[in-house]
Amino acid sequence: MAIADSTTKATHFTVAPAPVLMSQGDEQEADLVDRLDLSTAQRQQIQGIRANYRSQMGAKRAAIQQAKNTMRTLMRNSTTTRNQLEAQHRTITNLRQDLADLHFRQMLDIREVLTPAQRAELAQHMAQKRQGDRFQRWRSWFGWRQ
Repeated sequence: MAIADSTTKATHFTVAPAPVLMSQGDEQEADLVDRLDLSTAQRQQIQGIRANYRSQMGAKRAAIQQAKNTMRTLMRNSTTTRNQLEAQHRTITNLRQDLADLHFRQMLDIREVLTPAQRAELAQHMAQKRQGDRFQRWRSWFGWRQ
């Protein structure tokens, strides 16, 4: 039972996207957009970039979900071989990497729209976000809640 639980947790891993400007519904990113003081042209370019990647990322997320469902089915099947499980794990890992690559390319495309000062502000924001993420992980390791 412990092995199945451990495996189930591993298959629920998701790729955490890097902050990308102008996500829908994210107050922190809306604040960042305000701090960067984007021009109308920059906002439009960024919206276009996000639109270009949206369908690719959606398709990749759907493929990851399907691959995870397949893995769960394989795990429940007592006749599944180790090689089949390893192959499915590689499939999931490759799909996750593909999604991470899409996020990265989108971030680079958006970065090209920004001025050097805006890039510096974005880099500072991302560093602060990483620091906050580390603190939250540290808190969770010790069972602390907000």
